[in-house]
Amino acid sequence: MVSSNNSIKQVLGLLYFCFAVSASFAQIPNGNFEEWQTVDSIENPVNWETNNYYVGYFPVAKTLNAIQGNYSLKISSTARDVGGYATGDGCAHVKFIPTEVYKYLTATVKIDSVDTNGEVIIRVKQWVPSNALFEKIGSWKATSVTSGVVQVTLPIDQVGLDTLLIEIWAKNNYDLFVDPGYTEMIIDSMQLKMTVADHEPENSLIGVIFPNPAGETFHLQTESAIETLQIFDATGREMRSFSVTPSKEGATVHIRQLPGGLYYLVLRLKDRVWSGKFVKR
Repeated sequence: MVSSNNSIKQVLGLLYFCFAVSASFAQIPNGNFEEWQTVDSIENPVNWETNNYYVGYFPVAKTLNAIQGNYSLKISSTARDVGGYATGDGCAHVKFIPTEVYKYLTATVKIDSVDTNGEVIIRVKQWVPSNALFEKIGSWKATSVTSGVVQVTLPIDQVGLDTLLIEIWAKNNYDLFVDPGYTEMIIDSMQLKMTVADHEPENSLIGVIFPNPAGETFHLQTESAIETLQIFDATGREMRSFSVTPSKEGATVHIRQLPGGLYYLVLRLKDRVWSGKFVKR
């Protein structure tokens, strides 16, 4: 039997929405970075706080080299602290109250430069009243440049509707006695989503379900080993009574006890999440 994994469940949630015509999502306040304001000659993205403290030193800056729309946000390791001393790391963050329990953060990014031992980071945190602090519920980082624009999909373990905090960092390997290096990332179109990101077409080489419709069993053909497997009914309810027989070619799933109907499947493979659907006769 495959046991339910609570953290995976929080990430995947009501799976059947994946296959709706349009996915449910919430736009992070000014998550497309189209709105900017200038106060005391220092420009910042509306709703976001940054460490842009000094005119001429903008680790968080508007760029016309936009990924989408008119502007994108460029974050770089050129920050100064409140005393005017070089600290290197650039940071932007936004706090807001979510309207739903979301499962993923997505963004488009382009990393142009990373210092030796530097990194770019996206963190999602949530306020935990019992602890009176923000706790991390998801994190993504990269330590090398990208070949053009890439899509980031970050699973998050949001619980309830307490305040969310999203942080973006560009870090270098700062040393007081060595000239700091340089790290830079351009980011755009940050969104929170309730559904599994549908990056791969159904029945792609990533995963294939057959036969479909299925009887008492069906077979999964996958490109890499299955780490976890979940089945949801058409209302998004997780079905806990099923078993998997691993094989070199994938896995055989026993569904004799499931009533006939439409079901949704989520596989966590070694390096990705794949989703599909099947019909039980």
